[in-house]
Amino acid sequence: MSGEPVSAEAHALSRALSGWFEELEAELEADASPPWADEVAPVFGQPAEHLPVVDARSVAAAVYDASGRQLAATSAFTAAGCDDLIDRDRLADIAAGVDAVWDHVTRNGESSGATALIVYAPAARAVTWRVPPEQHAVAAANGRSVVVLTTALDPRAAPLRDACIAYGLNGLQTRVALATIRLGAIKPAAEALNLSYQTAREALAQAMKRAGARRLPELVTRLTTLAFGVFPGQRSSSDVLADVWGLSERQITIAGMVAEGADRQRVARLLGVSLGLVKKELDAVYALLHVGSGAALARKLVEARALSWLTAATAGSVGFVEEHSEPLRFALREGGGRIAYSDYGPASGRPVLVLHSSMTSRIVSRKLLRALHKAGCRPIAIDRPGFGLTDPLDGPQALADPFGSATADVARVLAQLKVRRVDVVSRGAAQFLVALARALPDALGRVVLVNPGPPYRHSGRGLGPLAAMKEAFVRNPSITRVFASALASQLTYRRLARMMDQWTRGSPPDQRAVRDPELVADFFRSIRMFATGRYEGFAREQAAIARGDRPAPFEVPGGWSVLLGSSDFLYEPEVVLSYWREMLPGATFQLVPDGGRFLAMTHAGLVVEAIDPD
Repeated sequence: MSGEPVSAEAHALSRALSGWFEELEAELEADASPPWADEVAPVFGQPAEHLPVVDARSVAAAVYDASGRQLAATSAFTAAGCDDLIDRDRLADIAAGVDAVWDHVTRNGESSGATALIVYAPAARAVTWRVPPEQHAVAAANGRSVVVLTTALDPRAAPLRDACIAYGLNGLQTRVALATIRLGAIKPAAEALNLSYQTAREALAQAMKRAGARRLPELVTRLTTLAFGVFPGQRSSSDVLADVWGLSERQITIAGMVAEGADRQRVARLLGVSLGLVKKELDAVYALLHVGSGAALARKLVEARALSWLTAATAGSVGFVEEHSEPLRFALREGGGRIAYSDYGPASGRPVLVLHSSMTSRIVSRKLLRALHKAGCRPIAIDRPGFGLTDPLDGPQALADPFGSATADVARVLAQLKVRRVDVVSRGAAQFLVALARALPDALGRVVLVNPGPPYRHSGRGLGPLAAMKEAFVRNPSITRVFASALASQLTYRRLARMMDQWTRGSPPDQRAVRDPELVADFFRSIRMFATGRYEGFAREQAAIARGDRPAPFEVPGGWSVLLGSSDFLYEPEVVLSYWREMLPGATFQLVPDGGRFLAMTHAGLVVEAIDPD
C-alpha cells in the first residue's frame, strides 16, 4: 500500500493539513520557548524524519566549563563514573570552537567491552542535541561551556533490568545477561557471578529463547536497544562507525548482520563472499572497535546508534520516556514477531482487558487505571499488530482483515498470563471487539464498549479537522498513510495540546476535558509512537474502517454495555446509536448527556460501574 501513487485526494488532504498546521504554528508563536525546551517538528510538506523516544535514565550527559569544572550531569552519567573518562585538557579548545569532537576511551583494567564513545561540543553547537532540558539550561547560562554525551550505559542500571523483565527473564537469566553485556562474553560473566560456565550458558540459552533471539549478539542488541528507548529504523550507526572508527561500508554491513544474530556462514552466504573474507573483515572490526566478541560488538553498535540519534542536528526532536512508565512486557508469536502488552496488576485482581482505539496504543489513562484498581480489577492492555511496540503482521489476510488477524495475539498473551476469562473495556475498537468475541467466545466476560465508531460512511456528520479527515478516508482509504505521516511529523506535546483544542471545538464536554493536563499527557503517551514511524496498524485499521460497510448483526451474549457521549465531535451520536442498536442486538445502551469523545477518561467511574454493576 505504501508504494501506491499519490492521488488527487492525497494532494487535497495535504493542502487541508497544511492549513491546519499553519494555524497551529500561528497559535504557538505567542508561546515560544528556547529550542532545547520544545520538540520542534518539520513544517508539513517537507520530508518527515521519524524520531526516537529515549529513556532519559540512559542518557549519560554532562556540562563542563572551559576549566574542566562539571556544571551539571545526568544521573546515568554520574552512576557510570563517566567523569573519569573526560579529557579535561581539551575542554578549553572545544569550548572556543564550533564543531563537535568524537572520541572513544577505555578505562584502565576493564574489558574491551567497557570502552565508551564520547562526543564533546561547545554549548552553541549542542543546542539541537537530544539531552534533558536541565543540561541545556545550564549550558545556555554558561556561554563558554561544553556539552558532553557518552554511551557508557551502566548494565547495573534500571533501564537494562527493565528490558530483561519486559522479555520475561528470570533472576538468574537477568544476572547472567547483564554481566555478559558488561564484560562482553559468557566466560568472564560466569566467573564474576561465581557460576559454572555451563550454568551461565544454559541461563543465556533460556534468555535468548524468551527474547526470541537466535544468538547471543542478537539478545544483547534487543536488551540494550530497549534500554535506550525506541528507535526508528531510518537512522543507523553507519556514519559514526565510518567517521569515528574508520570502518568500511562492507565492514559496517557485516558488523550489523552479526549484531542482529547472523553467524559468519550466513553473512558470507547473504553477501555472496567467502567465509574467509567475512572472518578477515570481522577481525578488523573487532580491532577497530576495541571489542573481543559478538556480544560486545552488538552493545557497541547499539550505543553508536543511540549517540547518532541524540546528536542528530535535524528539525525533529527526541521525546523522553515519561516518569509514568508502563509495565512493559512481551509475548512472542509462534511464527516470529513480538507482542507488547502491559499488565498493571495486581495479580490477585479480576482481569480486565482494556482495548485501545484505532488511533492510540495500549497506554491506559491514569483516571481509568485508578478507577479499575479501586474496583479490585487487574487491567491488561495489548498493542495490536503495528501499534506501539507490537510488530505488524505480514500477508494479504492481515491487510484485508486487520481486526480478525489481531485476535490471535490476544489469545497468546492471555495464555502467557494464564488468564482463562477476562472482562473487557473497549475504547472504541468496536470492529476488533466483535472479531475478538467471535474468535474467543468463551474467554470474554462482561464487556463495556465506549464510543464505538461505525464504518465511516455510516457515522453521520462530525465536527472539526478529524471529521474532515474521516470524510477524506471514505473517498480514498489509501490516504490514511498521508494523515499518519503528517501527524507523526508534528507530534510534540505542545502541538498535540493545541491540536486537541482544535479537534474538540463544538463539543463542550471535550473542550473541558482537554483543559486537564493529565488527560492531555495520557493521550500524548498513547499516540507518541507515531513519531517513531510506528503507525502501520493505524493505517491498516483506519483504511479498513473507511472501506467497511454494514456487516451482519452480531448477537451479543449477556453482559454487554455500550456507552456513547452525546457530544462526540467525531461522530453524530444519534446516528451511531441507531447503527449499533441494529448491529449489536442484546446489548444495553446508554447515551451520556455530559460525555464526549474522551468519555473513557472523563467518566472512568461510569465505565467501571458498567463492567461491575454489583
